[in-house]
Amino acid sequence: MDECTTGGSDFELPVGLDIRFCDVMDIAPVMIWVSGQDKLCNWLNRPWLKFTGRSIEAEVGSGWTEGVHPDDRARCLDCYASHFDDQKEFRMEYRLLRHDGIYRWIDFTGIPRYDHDGRFLGYIGSCVDTEGNRQPPGEMRRHLLEVADLNRSADAAILSSAISHELNQPLAAIMANAEAAEILLSANPPDLDQVKEILADIRRDDQRAADVISHMRGFLRKSEVALHEIDLNHTVSIVRDILRPYAAAKGVLLSVGREQGSLPIRADPIQLQQVVLNLALNGVDAIGGSASGVPTLVIQTARVGAYTAEISVADSGPGIPADWLELIFEPFFTTKQEGTGLGLSIARAIVENHGGLIWAENVPQGGAMFRVTLPLTIEFPA
Repeated sequence: MDECTTGGSDFELPVGLDIRFCDVMDIAPVMIWVSGQDKLCNWLNRPWLKFTGRSIEAEVGSGWTEGVHPDDRARCLDCYASHFDDQKEFRMEYRLLRHDGIYRWIDFTGIPRYDHDGRFLGYIGSCVDTEGNRQPPGEMRRHLLEVADLNRSADAAILSSAISHELNQPLAAIMANAEAAEILLSANPPDLDQVKEILADIRRDDQRAADVISHMRGFLRKSEVALHEIDLNHTVSIVRDILRPYAAAKGVLLSVGREQGSLPIRADPIQLQQVVLNLALNGVDAIGGSASGVPTLVIQTARVGAYTAEISVADSGPGIPADWLELIFEPFFTTKQEGTGLGLSIARAIVENHGGLIWAENVPQGGAMFRVTLPLTIEFPA
């Protein structure tokens, strides 16, 4: 376990939390709490401890409930326990004792959290003093979605580092053998027997590198997702609310079109929101590289035939070079100076895990479009 200084004390982090996660959450604008599989709280950020005036050692476990108003405590715990058992998001209000002895109404929100294998880890949530901070619900949800994705981002960073380490050895061996082969071939006469041995070594190291990539793809695809029946139009509405301030700040016109009527699909709602949000954010960033026309991002849902729903994200940017259209979904392929090259490969893994397809294409009027198709939850004819 890592050790993290929180609220002025050294606190041993529980399994599943990363010290980088704690550092980011300690400067978050809201109170953040994390619980384990046992329903007990196992970490709280610095704003929470500042609000209550208590140490993290006093708050973890069930200690935080000591600050809940006696008239609200039973209702609060019943709501938490029932949603926890069903692994569902929840939101409620209760009164929490502040450090100055005054009870304040708190907007208490929680969503289930999972590791990269889809294993349920517990809950992560936010709390806002509704009397002192009238933060819009959409903004609160945006913060919470960002927090929920931090563990996945940390996993991606760790995965990227591990894979890079594993690839360095065979790639370095291939380079050394190739240089040796050049030297041998330049000799007069060339030592062809040694060249054959070197080519065999290169073939072996190449296979090792391919196996590493194959293992990573399997790792990304093997996770089990918690599927719920949702409306794809609702997913787009959530992403629109999250994205609108960011797009406006970038000077991008955000346009959203939805299929009339519902588009019922079975999906992990958080994972699907992250896929669409990732595509949309990439689109907004891509528009920054183009000076032509009105900067526009269009998100659209549609029914394709009788059994398929589609969501498309189109931008008015410079488009994607034709020879990159397939490569952009490969792990570690990135066009961004500070990109990891994992975003779109993870998006593809999530979509395929839901029985869908994802691809990119350039549009005639300029810009790029990403399309995602997913099966509708309807009865097929016998």
